[in-house]
Amino acid sequence: MREWLDLAMTAAKEAGEALLAYHDQQLRVEVKGDGSPITLADRAAHTLITNRLAVSGMTVVSEEGTDLFLDASRYWLVDPLDGTKDFLAGNGEFTVNIALVDGVAPVLGVVYAPARGEIYAGGRGLGCWVDRLGAGDRKPCGLHPRSDTCRMTVSRFHDHPDVDIFAQANLIHERVAVGSALKYSYLAAGLADVFPRLVGSSEWDTAAGQAVLEAAGGAVLDWHTGQPLCYGKPGRRNPRLLSLRAPYVYSDFQLQTYQPELL
Repeated sequence: MREWLDLAMTAAKEAGEALLAYHDQQLRVEVKGDGSPITLADRAAHTLITNRLAVSGMTVVSEEGTDLFLDASRYWLVDPLDGTKDFLAGNGEFTVNIALVDGVAPVLGVVYAPARGEIYAGGRGLGCWVDRLGAGDRKPCGLHPRSDTCRMTVSRFHDHPDVDIFAQANLIHERVAVGSALKYSYLAAGLADVFPRLVGSSEWDTAAGQAVLEAAGGAVLDWHTGQPLCYGKPGRRNPRLLSLRAPYVYSDFQLQTYQPELL
């Protein structure tokens, strides 16, 4: 496991450097079939990661790939540039996400924010930590006491009216806006407590963040069942999600929603 995690960290760092080379450029933005944007930066990071992970001999499932490989049992699940809108906005909150999925669960993950010099990594039996590159600063992530008032991470670009309903039902007054899979990393580091994902997402959006958060004792749960999010679903699409850090649990929250769910 540690060998695979080291490989994933190397691939993420290389892809991150490639993304930074494009960061201040005016890039042509194309729109994919699902309405999401893609740039040359996405494609460059995809190629670097795919080539680096190939030495493992395992299948690589990437957002920018051409096959979902739903019959794979152990594989890499990759988002070469998570938060393309954050990337284009220049706010530095985009990430490279790499996870190793075994069966239906992500067992290790790396979330790298190259513009911030932060890499969150973790896996089963390995723990979870954040490295601040260049500073020689590695800190473990794990259990933090409950907050005096619950803090909720929210997306800068993907919102839903039910987020307000969730906040009201759970008396949440503090919102922490952050892009990409950094939302899961913030939970792992104890910078926030809960993240309701109430709009559609794909498995490559969540796998690395889930592995990191679970390694820190937290969870990414199916909103409807309270069970850990599983992988290999049709179209690799996720239901609504509730992510939380330890020691919070599913039953701590009221999950009232009234708007149609977007898958």
